[in-house]
Amino acid sequence: VELLSSPQTTLTREGEMASSSDWGIGAIRDGFETVNGYFDSFLELLGGKNGVCQYRCRYGKAPLPRPDYKPQEPNGCSSYFLGLKLDLGIPAMTKCCNQLDICYDTCGANKYRCDAKFRWCLHSICSDLKRSLGFVSRVEACESVADTVFNAVWTLGCRPFMNSQRSACTCSEEERDEL
Repeated sequence: VELLSSPQTTLTREGEMASSSDWGIGAIRDGFETVNGYFDSFLELLGGKNGVCQYRCRYGKAPLPRPDYKPQEPNGCSSYFLGLKLDLGIPAMTKCCNQLDICYDTCGANKYRCDAKFRWCLHSICSDLKRSLGFVSRVEACESVADTVFNAVWTLGCRPFMNSQRSACTCSEEERDEL
């Protein structure tokens, strides 16, 4: 016999509190998945599991390109973290940032290969500047900016990479799990 009742708890005649929330297998699994999701997000901020930032499907299978996926337009050298445009002072670097966006948005891409191509692109601009103008001080400034931008992407780019991969890819076994 219930004496006191609320949506969360029930007080029985014997004075015991009984919870009316569902503690079935499904609720426990959902709780573990939620905690795992928070843990994965935290790891993305730190650069990935074991320092490796790579998108993987739950059961080790390779992700597949999402059939209906339309990549966003590359947005140049905008900050993924603050939503602000970065003025690098070198407009040609926008091309490199756009290439990085396209690489990150390609399902199955390897972040470190994308980042290496990005670094090469940035430094090739500085090399072109040196060949065409010959200004050593400008080239040094260009290389300094290139290194700073590359290091920021290398260090802080795991979350944007993973978000792009989640949008561009699908994992067939996970789709079945949700049914």
